[in-house]
Amino acid sequence: MALYAVDKPLHLTSHDVVEEARKRLGTRRVGHTGTLDPLATGLLLLVSEESTKLVPFLSGEDKEYIAWVSFGATTPTLDAEGPISEEAPVRFDRKDLEGALAGFLEVKEQIPPLYSAIKVGGKRAYEAAREGKPLELGPRPAKYLEVELLALDPEPTPHPIAPSAKGWRLAEKGGRRVELPRPLGPYPTAVIRLVVGPGTYVRAFARDLGEKLKTKAFLSGLVRTRIGKVGLERAVRLAELSLDKAIPEVDVLPFPVVELSHTEARRVLAGVPLPIPALGYVTLVDSRRRLLAIAEGDGFKLKIKRVFVKEV
Repeated sequence: MALYAVDKPLHLTSHDVVEEARKRLGTRRVGHTGTLDPLATGLLLLVSEESTKLVPFLSGEDKEYIAWVSFGATTPTLDAEGPISEEAPVRFDRKDLEGALAGFLEVKEQIPPLYSAIKVGGKRAYEAAREGKPLELGPRPAKYLEVELLALDPEPTPHPIAPSAKGWRLAEKGGRRVELPRPLGPYPTAVIRLVVGPGTYVRAFARDLGEKLKTKAFLSGLVRTRIGKVGLERAVRLAELSLDKAIPEVDVLPFPVVELSHTEARRVLAGVPLPIPALGYVTLVDSRRRLLAIAEGDGFKLKIKRVFVKEV
């Protein structure tokens, strides 16, 4: 089994990264746990071979981003792909912005971007939008766990970033270089740290933030800095991806870890429930911390949900 953390380059699609990973890892069996738009960079978590079975257990993880939101204009895709489709005056100050951001912690739903992969009646929303027949998309669940203003600049500025005890932030010295898309103009731009739940669109966040501030806004840059337990600091460049860059599954799975004896491990392979009083999903490992299975507890016993090895 093998999981890989990759720093997705600007302009590549997530599918492009998967295709390159297939060449570098020597297997067609490669996927990812959640897409990044072509104009976004940062953490893309790849799974290969037997690790593809982990995707259902990783797709609900919260994600951290650093977003560049430019004000005074918008685009059809709500990002820097362009062209500018509408402009509006900008009349807010930093205090107004901070107040608007705080309000997102109460937001429970959002309308997805017209250019998204959502299907309605068998048609992808972005396909319909490109044909000039945009779909009517209703509100969908959204969740904002943390929203923090890091900077407010007169135009998009590619600040370097670095990890900290409280998430990724702008680096005072050194740090990781950020590559932003080509600026669409000298629009005032906020740099915002976000932690969001699954299904929350950052492009829609930019649009909605503009509306709260009575102007237009679009996403002029985005870096994904964390998926669940895995941070961007563990990511390798795509050109450096190789079999020896794998990270342990136990480091990625979000569940409590239970180490089993040899006898218990044999029972797991047979699909026999274990009398261990746990609630919810649990990661089962052997004495070498090798992933054996994922189980679900009801408070009295563990029911085996998925086994990942054939022998112990």
